[in-house]
Amino acid sequence: MYTSPRALNSLVGISLLALLSGCGALTDVRSFSTPYSSPTSGDTARVRVISDGMVRAVPKSDCINFRLPGAGVMVAQRDGYADRNGEKLGMQPTAVQLPSTVESELLVPAGQPIAFHYIGNRCYNMFTFVPVAGADYELQAAGLGSCAVILKRMQVGTRSFSFEPLGDSKLCKWGDNF
Repeated sequence: MYTSPRALNSLVGISLLALLSGCGALTDVRSFSTPYSSPTSGDTARVRVISDGMVRAVPKSDCINFRLPGAGVMVAQRDGYADRNGEKLGMQPTAVQLPSTVESELLVPAGQPIAFHYIGNRCYNMFTFVPVAGADYELQAAGLGSCAVILKRMQVGTRSFSFEPLGDSKLCKWGDNF
């Protein structure tokens, strides 16, 4: 389980988003209006993303910069944002999906870092890991009072799993969230 230690950064980020929403719709911000792009070549891993908020990803990076190729929204619980909700790649199910969450199974580049940004109910976490080629993962990002993000590496073809560590991530540069 991973919980971000950056409470002050969370407040600053959420405050900045609130200020920007007065200037125009958040859905107009590139990082909210662009869906994540799955790789079309090279080694990949599969990731099932389950969230009660929004999970965005930046492939081939250990920091957040939504201007990088492929970066975008994986899942979004609320309407009006880009998302890849409901896509399936045939992964073995592991848990019952709660009605307050959205889910999708997506390909990610393997052997290189991928940075994630989870925005949920009073949650704002940034984290990273390096997927292994051919592996299946399940990323659970749900506030449920703790702002916890959990990554499981699935045993392909079974319901067995092991917990995987997540690294801390940050913005590459101040304005890279937009």
